[in-house]
Amino acid sequence: MNLFEYSLLTAAFLLAVGTVLAIDRSSLNSLLRKFPRSQKLSILFLAVGLAWFAFRHVKNLSDADFGEYRMLIGLIALFICVSSYVFVKDFLAVRALCILCLFYSRESLDAAFLQEPNARLFLVSIIYLLVVASLYFGAWPYRMRDFLNWLFGKPSRSSRFGMAIAGCGLILFCISFSY
Repeated sequence: MNLFEYSLLTAAFLLAVGTVLAIDRSSLNSLLRKFPRSQKLSILFLAVGLAWFAFRHVKNLSDADFGEYRMLIGLIALFICVSSYVFVKDFLAVRALCILCLFYSRESLDAAFLQEPNARLFLVSIIYLLVVASLYFGAWPYRMRDFLNWLFGKPSRSSRFGMAIAGCGLILFCISFSY
């Protein structure tokens, strides 16, 4: 994918998340509050993260980058994935989502690297905020629960936050056509 496609994908993601947060529905809010401890989402995010790591990174290792140990690296990754699910179930959905966000961040930053248009810096800024949030919530996943409790503490808070995220997505969508 190129810079334009990553910009559109990121804008679509921001618009979707912002719209979900801006719509203040109690059933949706309760589902979002349950997200940090969800076992089903843990399995889904871990499986996607493992597949992404195996097919995007391990499969493309050259001999200089331990390419002859692809099978061993893949088996170690599988062992870590299964062991994480068995032994570290608490807030595993948050950790696995952070892994996916970091993988996506790398891909989109690679696409923006050394590109000409200065408008790409808005995408890069959003991605770096995503990296910081992923590192923070990956290190302290219980903070996601605290953040969601704070966010849904007042109905206007989640709506305003959702509108701000959707606004960033709309700006990014418009900027992406200037590349």
